[in-house]
Order: sequence, then C-alpha cells, then structure tokens
Amino acid sequence: MSTIIIGLFPTQQDAKKLAADLENFGFANEDYIVYINEESKTEDTLWTRLFGGRTPKFIPNEKDALITSVSAKNENEVKAVKEIFSNHEAIHIYELNDVNIEEAKSLDYLKKIVNIRAKAEVYTNPSISSAKHLTLNQGILLN
Repeated sequence: MSTIIIGLFPTQQDAKKLAADLENFGFANEDYIVYINEESKTEDTLWTRLFGGRTPKFIPNEKDALITSVSAKNENEVKAVKEIFSNHEAIHIYELNDVNIEEAKSLDYLKKIVNIRAKAEVYTNPSISSAKHLTLNQGILLN
C-alpha cells in the first residue's frame, strides 16, 4: 500500500514549481494532488466601502494557503517527497499510511483525518498532558 504525504504551504504562489519538482523526480500527474483555492468574488465589506482599497491587512488570508498530497510507493519516494516539501518551505508535513490517493481526492476527508491525528497526539503526549498541572505563577525564575 502506498503512503500519502501531505504538505501545508504558506502560499499558493509556487504551486507550479512544486508540481514541476515532483514530476522531475518521477511522480506522474496522477500520483499527486495540488489543492488550489480559486479566488471568488466577494462583496465589499463595510471597511472597504469606508476606506476604499486602504483597509489594513491584519487578518492573514487563509485561502492563499496551499495543500498538496503525494502518493509515495516506497521509503525512497517518501524521503524524496519530504525533501521536496522542505525545499518549498512546507509549514507542516503529514504522513498517512492508511489512506490511498482516491481517498486523498477529498480535501475534507484529509482534513478530518489530520484533525483526528492531531487530537490523538495531544491526548497521548505525556509532556502536553502534564502541562495541565502547572499553575499560573510557575514560569521563568529570575536570579
């Protein structure tokens, strides 16, 4: 069974270069999925109507983030995908052994699996669970 490697990237601007790097390594077009959010026309907000195009940009654009999944058939391909993702400054890389490329076509399904695994890590990691015993006054001690 193949392994699905999922990469989360800060922007979509290098999506074509990422796809080219995957293909240059030897992955076929059907071996990877690049999930691109297309811009949709939205109505002007109150701030846009009041200030025109001079609205402050204090909320990051989550729609610009890029998610890519690749089906790796062996350990060599897994290592190569992780290296390519790192070269493209992936924010986070997930490795799923029980998901196939057909299931990975559903971005909502992938998000659900990653969310479940993230929660499981929090509940099973002793260093995180022991943090609940700390009190507010425990912190940095200054000498």
